[in-house]
Amino acid sequence: MKHRLLAALALSLLASSLEAQTILTGFGGVAFGGATATDRSPGTYGGSIGYLGKGPVGFEVEFATIPDFFGRSSESGAFTDNNVLTLMGSFLLAIPIGPVRLYGAAGAGLLKTRLADPDRLFSIDSNDFGIDVGGGLFLFLGDHVALRGDARYFRDLQDPIPDGQFDLGFGNVDYWRAVGGITLRF
Repeated sequence: MKHRLLAALALSLLASSLEAQTILTGFGGVAFGGATATDRSPGTYGGSIGYLGKGPVGFEVEFATIPDFFGRSSESGAFTDNNVLTLMGSFLLAIPIGPVRLYGAAGAGLLKTRLADPDRLFSIDSNDFGIDVGGGLFLFLGDHVALRGDARYFRDLQDPIPDGQFDLGFGNVDYWRAVGGITLRF
């Protein structure tokens, strides 16, 4: 009985992946909380490409940037260029409700932090492992176009003591991101 149940589950996932369609999203929004500049929410923008079928399982790869993450470089005498870049791969678990698809997302990838002082003496340029978790919705306006809203939490993971052992712990960069965008489905 267990084997039949597992086979049925595998076939349903395979069938939904065969009906998978490419989704391409451009988005913009804000980053807030955590390590972001306390006086404002910096803007963020990016894009993603992924696959989402009629079944519940999908995935995507996204790239996003947050210029002036630690504060406006034009107003700060302490730092000039500063930003956070992410390149994340995420699994999507989606539930269709008519033209709306609610989804949860969890993933991991690169979280790159750059913070430069005016003299370039104490610059930080860090490439860390990062994680993200959140969710959102697609509102399909037809077969090929949807509006998308997404909110996620991002956190970097670092090895606090580079002693040759792989011990990951939470780093210093974390934030929430809320974005909206337009999705094209092929």
